[in-house]
Amino acid sequence: MSGRYGSVEERQAIEEEAARLYLRARESERTEDWDAAYCWVEQRPAHGVAFAKVEAGWELTERLRESAPPVGPEAIAGPAGRFEALFSRRAISALLAATVLGTVGTVAIQKWSAVDRYRTAIGQEQVLQLEDGSLVHLNTDSAIEVSMQRDQRLVRLLKGEARFDVAHNKARPFIVRAGDSTLRAVGTAFNVRLRPELTELTVIEGRVAVRDGLAPARTVAAGSSAAIRGGTVAVTSLERVQLIQRTAWQTGVIQFDGETLDQAVNEFNRYRRNPIVIGDPQLASIRIGGTFKPGNSNQFVAALKESFGIRSVADKGDSIILLPGNKAIETKMTQGTGRTP
Repeated sequence: MSGRYGSVEERQAIEEEAARLYLRARESERTEDWDAAYCWVEQRPAHGVAFAKVEAGWELTERLRESAPPVGPEAIAGPAGRFEALFSRRAISALLAATVLGTVGTVAIQKWSAVDRYRTAIGQEQVLQLEDGSLVHLNTDSAIEVSMQRDQRLVRLLKGEARFDVAHNKARPFIVRAGDSTLRAVGTAFNVRLRPELTELTVIEGRVAVRDGLAPARTVAAGSSAAIRGGTVAVTSLERVQLIQRTAWQTGVIQFDGETLDQAVNEFNRYRRNPIVIGDPQLASIRIGGTFKPGNSNQFVAALKESFGIRSVADKGDSIILLPGNKAIETKMTQGTGRTP
């Protein structure tokens, strides 16, 4: 046996644990699951080798899955499909591919299918320059995977929001996958946000081809947005002020122009570990306007107090509870109120 493993049984156990940790983290996309996987990888070189095999196997499976015909459970375990009942088809494919790739050699695998991960914590933003010169601006609590291949540049938006300023290269299209959506660009700038109910695309420059599931692709031009869900790509033209509002986070601020207090609070909570909570349903429909720094909740709360008499109470966990004050509740804030200098 190699000095890396004490026995065949040990090697198998390590590879099984690598597959378990990778698939769990990939499925949940929780920071703590990825942290647990990376902590395990750092314990021994053998852990890193096994984890790299699974990761590369998954990438190969993704490529094969796009071109190969579907395989039913009967082809794997006969008519009963008992093996399919224990594991998802994607998980099975990834593990099988990882096993095959294990004979190739870890160094060759990593060079052929390198995947880089980037993530931001709550309240953190990050600007990345990829090897082709493209820029990626990650918003708060976001995560991506980047695979720079010979024939394409592939990015998976796993959670959150990102802006992409794409370096022009017709021979190497820039592809972003977000949920079931595939966004294809050559040289352009666009913003993608994964919301719980849909994927939101905002095109700043150039054009982006959008495909969701098996639906035909649609082209979204600069100055337009697309709400993408369930095979539908609903395109809307944006006014300049709307485009500025959607991309304001890239300059360190968030803007509201007629959103409800409930919507504004949800936006602020993307940047807070401890949430702002609306303590009375009467407040939720108040209309808000203004420009605020997402890391300065006190500024936002002070504007609410000044304009609407809303009281704020901080609990022991550093959350902020919003309550009605003595001042009559208005239905809309005058434009400009609460704006930062």
